[in-house]
Amino acid sequence: MEDYRSNPVRFCCEVIGMISNLVASLILMWYSPNPPMFIAYIFFLIATCFLMYGAYSRKSFGFTAMYLVYLGIDGIGFIKTML
Repeated sequence: MEDYRSNPVRFCCEVIGMISNLVASLILMWYSPNPPMFIAYIFFLIATCFLMYGAYSRKSFGFTAMYLVYLGIDGIGFIKTML
């Protein structure tokens, strides 16, 4: 709870990001072997944006860089899914 008291916006963003990742993973699991990638990528992109904000606000270079890479990977996958 100390994390929430110190920065409630970041805490909420990180929780939303984690839940979005879980939803995307559950979509992949439930609809395997042919999941609706368009929907899964939307949740992955939402999660990446929220978690990247959390990492940036913590001044964590490593996690911010990792989420930038994830944003690129998921963005490319999302675009390829739409084409």
